[in-house]
Amino acid sequence: MKKKSQIAIIILLSATVYSCGQNNKEEISVKEMATWQTFDKGKSTIQGDELKVEEIEGSDGYFLISPKVYETDFTLTYKVKALSESTVLITLFSVLQEGDNGTFSVPSESATPREVWNWRSGMKHYNLTINNRSHGITPFFFKNVPPSSRGFNERLEENIMEVGQWYDVEIGKKENRLWFKLDGKLFFEVEDPEPYQKGRLIFRISGTTGEKVIFAKAAFKDIVISYE
Repeated sequence: MKKKSQIAIIILLSATVYSCGQNNKEEISVKEMATWQTFDKGKSTIQGDELKVEEIEGSDGYFLISPKVYETDFTLTYKVKALSESTVLITLFSVLQEGDNGTFSVPSESATPREVWNWRSGMKHYNLTINNRSHGITPFFFKNVPPSSRGFNERLEENIMEVGQWYDVEIGKKENRLWFKLDGKLFFEVEDPEPYQKGRLIFRISGTTGEKVIFAKAAFKDIVISYE
């Protein structure tokens, strides 16, 4: 009897540990992501296990904004693939607007580029831009401090992504340490003495236009946020 009781306790403890582990990992399905608030002109399409997002005529970038405010410390992982040569991939995290009380405000559809810029600059956030070859710029990572300064601003010497290829992205924030990995390789690691706390997650694509209009387009899947 005593042995059976011990076995039952071990099973119960194992189940508890497993449950806690499960509660510390949040999967964001592409169906859920497709319902996120958007801004500017674009469209989202679910194809199998992927969410394809793209700009449309008149777009100056396309935003997908999480309805949820995520915890202070986390590890975000996802797979992403650029689908056009103009695609710029941007992840904003720990995003917080002044007076954020459950709703997230965006500019009007008729907003000018300057008004959109002021809106973006007025939010506390971290900005990781990892594919911007079409802009002639290499990947960068900065902390936006409203209204017009940056807590840090890191840049790589070369671009690290190609069109049409899946990449595994990892973005982490723990206490005052932040990092970015691509396919398991560490590219950015920053110490922020005054780190931002809880905030939203925003995925953005943008591109370039010229004599030949090429819209930004990308695919996302396997989005997971983990907490310790």
